[in-house]
Amino acid sequence: MLRAWSIQILHGPAYTSLANGQAYRSVDLAGPRGPIVDAKGRKLANTTGHIVIAADVAALGEIDTKGWHPTADGLVSLRRMSHLAKVPVPTLIARIRRSVVRSPFAPATVLSHPDGGLIAYLDERGSEFPGFKSTTDVSRSYPQGAFGSEFLGLLGEVSPALLKSPRYTHAKPGETVGVSGIEASYDRILNGGFKRAHLRVDSRGRVVGPLEYSPAGKALPTLQLTIDARVQRAAEKAIAKGIALARANGHSDANAAAAVVMNPWTGAVYALASYPTYNQVAAAHDPKYLASLYNDPPSRPRLLNQATQGQYPTGSTFKPIVAEAALSEGLITPTTPQLCSGSFTIGGFTFKNVEAGVYTSMSLPTALAESCDTWFYRLGDKFFLRGSQGIQAWAKKLGLGHSTHFDVPGEASGLVPTPTWLRKTYNTPWYEGQTINLSIGQGYLQVTPLQLAVAYSALANGGTVVRPHVANAILHGESVQMLKFPPVRKVKLVDQWAIRDGLYQAAHSPNGTSASLFANFPVPVAGKTGTAEAGTGRSDHSWYASWAPANNPKVVVVVLIAHGGFGAEAAGPAARDIYQSFFKLKNWKP
Repeated sequence: MLRAWSIQILHGPAYTSLANGQAYRSVDLAGPRGPIVDAKGRKLANTTGHIVIAADVAALGEIDTKGWHPTADGLVSLRRMSHLAKVPVPTLIARIRRSVVRSPFAPATVLSHPDGGLIAYLDERGSEFPGFKSTTDVSRSYPQGAFGSEFLGLLGEVSPALLKSPRYTHAKPGETVGVSGIEASYDRILNGGFKRAHLRVDSRGRVVGPLEYSPAGKALPTLQLTIDARVQRAAEKAIAKGIALARANGHSDANAAAAVVMNPWTGAVYALASYPTYNQVAAAHDPKYLASLYNDPPSRPRLLNQATQGQYPTGSTFKPIVAEAALSEGLITPTTPQLCSGSFTIGGFTFKNVEAGVYTSMSLPTALAESCDTWFYRLGDKFFLRGSQGIQAWAKKLGLGHSTHFDVPGEASGLVPTPTWLRKTYNTPWYEGQTINLSIGQGYLQVTPLQLAVAYSALANGGTVVRPHVANAILHGESVQMLKFPPVRKVKLVDQWAIRDGLYQAAHSPNGTSASLFANFPVPVAGKTGTAEAGTGRSDHSWYASWAPANNPKVVVVVLIAHGGFGAEAAGPAARDIYQSFFKLKNWKP
């Protein structure tokens, strides 16, 4: 009697707790993710449900020390499902076992994207397939449709390798995490983790009751971006039009393009467009479509983000950087006269100007406005004769040749060639002609459109090298937590006015290289065309790098049309379309 009293009265609560623990098992189910919105609050990514076919682990098999294995009755049901779904039995078993390792009592998803006919058939004849049922699983929805593949990113089950990386220290095995784009960069914020449920079992661990969900936790935060969906769509449309213009001008090999629209003071990216690209919705929900992306031909890789991973010589858009390097080293002043001629010969090799008949003296602003190659050849030769690598040093200071620290992972580092790099890579000495070639953005130089946008932002804002980013704030109801992206560095620009003047004249003076596009544009633009050689038999790359308004910069726009011809033929018109949308000039016509 004393022992009964001790068990029931004195230690009753403790034994009750133990009994309840044995009577229930915790089940981890996929939870929702935090929403993503653009700068104006438009939903870009949200959480919704989609139908999957799930297996009842306990009904189809048993778990012992060796793991899960199907019973005889379970194997019969698995074979029926295999025949219906055209999925091998071993594959179904492997999917169940993988689910059991993650959460032994949770329903195991065996068909994550069943077609409508299979779902309807199973719903009508469920008794013929014991242990299987259609249910709802959480997934991403995209209210804007096929939009934002350049920055949103995709989801996937976290792998053992990812779990070891610092980015996923918060994740648990089996969780769905962001594996690319901002879904990956900000997974710690967006990932709601597993949703906890309980399942009643008997003394032998067999399921004897339905799933019982825990009370809902705290609402997930919303990630707000700097992207403006309206400007993003305009940029996508503009580069598609740029490719069409290039092809209409005879450049049939124009096959890729990019645009970056960015705040030059903060690095906030308003639009990031790339072509070719992929359908964000299809990639997230259609495994066959996603698999097809990895089989693209090298000439049309949809997974390559041309804005952040496409690397190209810049052509004449590099000249303002060369100019700043020369001004800073005292090689020239803004008024130093220098010859612009039809050609420039050195070491038995003749470097030609676009306009062969020109022969006149120019100062820096005019040389930029009219984009005289031989003027910059002579300037490049001054660097070489002095033994200076000032061009390379300033290119790197302004953001070229290395990561910009963009918050979307995977950006290319680009290349600013140096004598040390050339000897190490090709065991070749650096010759005078290579500095001359570099002075007009040719040779081994490789730059992404995003890097060029960072460099032009520094020229526009007075020397602040910004860190580009697409994330803006974390929203908790009425609470707004602004994300901070401090500048990478600040550099001292010498005679910055001369470069600004030259780029303004380029867009507005009668002989300016883009005056045909911007001379009468309602907003004054400072911009530079670029035409970069792409090799024998290939069309040149078309570039336009710019900011506006010219004297009070609010936005930087950089456009690349690969193999698009002259800068003013394809990239320039695309940039103008973007400016027209950004400044809401609906009624203006060229």
